[in-house]
Amino acid sequence: MGKDKALLVFEGRPLIERVGERLAVAASPVLVAPGRPGRLGSLSFPEVPDWAPGCGPLGGLVAGLQASPHELTAVVAVDMPYASSELLAFLASLHQDEDAVAPMGETGVEPLHAVYSRSALPVMREALSKRQYGLRRLLSRLRVRQVEGAEWAHLDIDPRFAFNINRPEDLGGEV
Repeated sequence: MGKDKALLVFEGRPLIERVGERLAVAASPVLVAPGRPGRLGSLSFPEVPDWAPGCGPLGGLVAGLQASPHELTAVVAVDMPYASSELLAFLASLHQDEDAVAPMGETGVEPLHAVYSRSALPVMREALSKRQYGLRRLLSRLRVRQVEGAEWAHLDIDPRFAFNINRPEDLGGEV
């Protein structure tokens, strides 16, 4: 992409601000795990350092769960400009005793648009210690409620909630 995705402009706003504000409708506080605090410049949201450098989204997920004052934490990737606060709130309302509640999208379970319980931390830390950073693999080791679209059909959820920006053309002409 040529620069950090979090700072890319989408519909007039840096992704980090757009996604953070969407998440703030359903969650408080909104914590950002940019790898190393300060890396993205001045932000509107508090930052937490990744659990360990170089471990991808799992390191940020663990850091966020550890820093959150809540038992249940909503998680969204910074490159998901249509993240749905309504869907995250709905997923949280479904939580019983699972380690995670995650929606099923077009490509399967969406681990970076989900809610996680602190109960997932031991399995997450073990995966990090074994350098097993894949989130879908991690989900196979957790107690996860996978929520099909039919369950939230009564809500007005943008079907692009899990769309992520991977190529310049995904920005719609903005850079």
